[in-house]
Amino acid sequence: YLVGVANTPAGWVYSGAPALPAGTQVDYNSHLAKMWQGSRGQWDYHLLFTPEPHRGLPLVQGFYVALGALAHITPFSLPLVYHLARFLLTVGMVIALWQFAAHFFDQPRERWLAVLVATVASGWSWLLLMVDPAQASAVSPIEFWLLDAFNLLGALSMPHFAAAVILQIAAVLAFERWAADEGQGRRGLVVLTLALAAESFVQPYVILLLGPLFVLLTAYHIWGTRQIWLRRALWLVIPLGIHAVLVGYQYLAMNGDPIWADFAAQNLTLSPPPIYYLLGYLPFLIPIVWAGRRLLQPRWALPLLWMLLVVGLIYAPLPTQRRYLLGVQTPLAVLAVVGWTQGVLPKLRRGYRPLATAIYVLLASLGMIGMLFANLGVARFPETSGVYYSPDEWQAIIWLRAQQADNPDGVILTTFDRAGQGSGGRVVAATGQRVYAGHWIETVSLDAKVEDLKRFYDPTTPDTWRQTFLKQMGITTIWYDEYAQALGSWNPAQADYLQPVFTSGFITIYRTQ
Repeated sequence: YLVGVANTPAGWVYSGAPALPAGTQVDYNSHLAKMWQGSRGQWDYHLLFTPEPHRGLPLVQGFYVALGALAHITPFSLPLVYHLARFLLTVGMVIALWQFAAHFFDQPRERWLAVLVATVASGWSWLLLMVDPAQASAVSPIEFWLLDAFNLLGALSMPHFAAAVILQIAAVLAFERWAADEGQGRRGLVVLTLALAAESFVQPYVILLLGPLFVLLTAYHIWGTRQIWLRRALWLVIPLGIHAVLVGYQYLAMNGDPIWADFAAQNLTLSPPPIYYLLGYLPFLIPIVWAGRRLLQPRWALPLLWMLLVVGLIYAPLPTQRRYLLGVQTPLAVLAVVGWTQGVLPKLRRGYRPLATAIYVLLASLGMIGMLFANLGVARFPETSGVYYSPDEWQAIIWLRAQQADNPDGVILTTFDRAGQGSGGRVVAATGQRVYAGHWIETVSLDAKVEDLKRFYDPTTPDTWRQTFLKQMGITTIWYDEYAQALGSWNPAQADYLQPVFTSGFITIYRTQ
């Protein structure tokens, strides 16, 4: 954020979005849309990237709505609050990872190694750029875009990723303490209940991971270690039941409304081919293989089961396969440290071990280091990075904000496409107003809307169609810029039913009459 602000040219405005991966700019706009509604006290979240009327859903997307409400009572802008939350939660995530490591390792050097592997380490699927460039051109290496796959990569872009990892760790450690100490079980059960309840709103998809994980761990401790009695295990119905009810409410609420159901149907996050995961997690898998049978000891049951469940979920017949990667680096780091310290290092001479560990961490961190430097480099070029508002754009944004009170429910005709190009998301993020199109998932029937946009700016389209279209979509304002001009040669200035109300450079805003 500071680099983005420092590189902002005179007259330009930094949006707050990360430069890379490029797709995160679209999701950042979505998070700002939620924060806008929270800052206005609108707790029933509506989709601002689509014109269709629909009911708001309380508690859905609650993390960013609450963050917006928090921003309202501070003197700071929404982007600044977003990044303050991201920074604080990233620090909190590192502390939580230390606690997770301390649960498994007694030696400080092992704990520090686990924290490093759980944060700065990423993968080696970037090797596909050299060994299989054709495949890498079709699907980019996951270190460059798959934020869910790596803790720090996600936390540096979106605060809810760090929050989700913190809550995962809080939940599993609370379970472990509850299972280990019958006398202190109530406290662990309360923490587990609260952590799972909060996780329901931060990352509801995790129910398909944490639910089975706790059931399997409980069964293991009942019949394997005999650490838990069956009667005591029934207390888990409380945290797991509350978690299921909260997630179930969101699922039923979304699928009970046609607009929200379309949102859910478009929410496809499918896994790339297995080679990407194999190479992407190779720095973890190599020492895990060296751990061998050591991982069958009871103390490693939690991270081992966690990892195996994720392996099953990422190719399960579900539309949200990639979502289950979030936080998997946490157990992988523990298992990798077991393999490294107990399997690899004992085979080396004692004097070489610190150097070998440093080289291992460095090689495992190349992807993360590359992404950090790439972001810093791209942010130096405001005209091409896509994360800055030009002086013309910002003047138009200021005008829209000033007029919002006179037209609170009007829809702005904006552009957007599958490549993430267009004005829609940027307008929503800067104004909190509803637009015609602006997001891959949150714009209902996006492909059909893209075709209608092309038809709207097609000079052969009759004006009667345009007028009917504007009325049906509830569009009262047209944002006309270079993206709109690229769709067709028809100019709104040619229509007597549209009135130009603001012009700044290459942007003209029209109002319907």
